[in-house]
Amino acid sequence: MPVLEVNRSNDIRRADLPFPILVAHQPEFMPWLGNISKAAMGDVYFILDTVQYCKELFQNRNKIRIKSSDGWQWLTIPTIGSRKKLMNWQDVLIDNSQPWKRKHLSSIKMSYSKSPFYKQIYNEIETIYNNFTGDKLIDFVVEFIKYAHMKFNLNIPIYRTSDLIKQGYDIKGTKSDLVLDMCKIVNAKTFIFGVLGRDYIDLEKFKNIEYRFQKFNHPEYEQIHDGFISHMSFIDLLFNHGEGALNVLKGSEYETT
Repeated sequence: MPVLEVNRSNDIRRADLPFPILVAHQPEFMPWLGNISKAAMGDVYFILDTVQYCKELFQNRNKIRIKSSDGWQWLTIPTIGSRKKLMNWQDVLIDNSQPWKRKHLSSIKMSYSKSPFYKQIYNEIETIYNNFTGDKLIDFVVEFIKYAHMKFNLNIPIYRTSDLIKQGYDIKGTKSDLVLDMCKIVNAKTFIFGVLGRDYIDLEKFKNIEYRFQKFNHPEYEQIHDGFISHMSFIDLLFNHGEGALNVLKGSEYETT
């Protein structure tokens, strides 16, 4: 299969590392800011949707701020059967028998109706919910990943590994081998790992590809509810700062070890 051509990103948040830089991440619903910041470090972004679905993490849920003693709550997309068995991402279906869309929009409205940029951001989010008519979790999650990239001006190509496999690309390894398989597709010279990459990287296999580990410093910003709580979904920053979110979420640093 031919190598996918990638342009060098002109984003000021791009890591100063050999071109092309590949960033990959498992699908995450309404991703947190660290996920978005890591994507901004690269020249191309892979959504790793050909791996096992991880239950009770951030694949089908994320956090928003609310005015309560805890200060936050989950937005959770109900799924069918995923709690009872191991499943691949492509097999996870949304339980559309439940009114999850209405509940999500109601919670978002209740939480952010007094935020400075409520009208604009809510209307955009509501459109994503209302336009989605499918039943695959991955398809809805990808819509929000694309929305996040658009709002934070990430002008790099996004590829789903499931689509690449359908096109004939070989992506079947695990851990370090999986990373190397993905790097071959775009002839990546650098791969950006998250913090957990240290747990599984096989350094001997990365003789021809540079690697770095993201070092993300979570920004503190003004929220409409009392105090600041980090690690919310990216929509929290948008509701509170609108286009100013770009000035809040800076580029990530990186480490070699």
